[in-house]
Formats: sequence, structure tokens, C-alpha cells
Amino acid sequence: MAHVIWLTGISGSGKTTLGGLIVKEFEQKQKNIEFLDGNIVRGFFENDLGYTRQERIFNVKRIAFAATLLAQNSVNVVVANIAPYYEVRDFVRKHTENYIQIFLKTSLEDVKKKDVHGHYKKYENGQLKNLIGIDDPYDIPRKPDLVVNTTAKTPEESLAKIMDLLVKKGVAI
Repeated sequence: MAHVIWLTGISGSGKTTLGGLIVKEFEQKQKNIEFLDGNIVRGFFENDLGYTRQERIFNVKRIAFAATLLAQNSVNVVVANIAPYYEVRDFVRKHTENYIQIFLKTSLEDVKKKDVHGHYKKYENGQLKNLIGIDDPYDIPRKPDLVVNTTAKTPEESLAKIMDLLVKKGVAI
């Protein structure tokens, strides 16, 4: 069975960037890998869900289902998704064999400066509600397999730390 490597953290913490770098590492070693990015999944479903707590939970569960199916069929999966609440991350861990949770820790100030998706500016302008980490809580993971401080580390340093964990866990590298 393959692994599901789930990158969690607030918007702008580096999930998509690091997910892409992990995928490249696997591809260079000719290992089966798929990348499920939360934003791409939402787009595939034509943004049919909003951003209430229940809609976020439903979205995470459908991503987890796809990731689990892929892993059961010998495809390693990298998921880049906020998965902001304890209950939904606990659900994913319960229903996913070979699940590896990586928390990308960063400061709100840092992501506001970068504002990769423009969410923080939209929030400040009143164009966006339910922003995780601002007016919708992000529950800090209780027992992640790894914490990577993306404020203090470059993407390359963060990737090295992640790859070290994956090798130690025997992931198909």
C-alpha cells in the first residue's frame, strides 16, 4: 500500500509549493505519485461548495476519499489542503492507512505579507468571510508526524526535512 502525505497549514503556508516539490522528488525516482491540491479539487467540482465549517469538512472528506483510493491502488498521494479542524483531520487519520500528516507552521504576519492568493487583502476589504486563521479558527494539529516552520525555512530546507521523514517512514523513495 502506498502513502498519503497530507500537508496542512493556513493559506499561504507553502502547501502547494512543497507539494509540488515532493511530487518532483518522487517523479525523479520514477515512483507513482499524485498531487491533490485543495484549490484544484474545488475547481474541478466547479466551486460547488462554500466556506462554512460543514462545507469545508465535506470538501476535505471527498479529498480524503480520493487519496485513500489512490493509495489502495499503489499510488502515493500528496495532499495540499488546509483541513483546518481537529475533527476532520481525525476523520482522515481514522480512514486512511499509511497517513502522514505534516503541519506547515507559519506566522499570520508572514502569510499576510506574501498573500499568495489575495485572500488576506480581500478579507481586509470586506470581500471575503470565514478566512481560516482570522475569523474561522485553524486548530493547530495535536500530533502531526512532522512540523515544518515555513517562516524560518526556505522551501528547499523544508523539503529536505520532509524527505528525511519520508525516508525514515519507508515511503517508496
